[in-house]
Amino acid sequence: MFDDRFETILRSVAELPDDLVITGEQNLRNELGVDSLKLMDLIVNLEGEYSVELSDDVSADVSTVEELWLEVSRAAD
Repeated sequence: MFDDRFETILRSVAELPDDLVITGEQNLRNELGVDSLKLMDLIVNLEGEYSVELSDDVSADVSTVEELWLEVSRAAD
């Protein structure tokens, strides 16, 4: 579903343990503890890594890992 770069950035910014299995259905805020500041940091890091620009609404529009990955994927196309 998502690639290693995406997972590495998510783990780093969200400060997730290495043994946690990340799935697309997980809620960024409720299950992974990504607050609004971490989400903005995550977006900035993903934009830099993938050389994309995500919409200003992405922080309000996404709630799951998969939704965020789809936004990155669409922007990269």
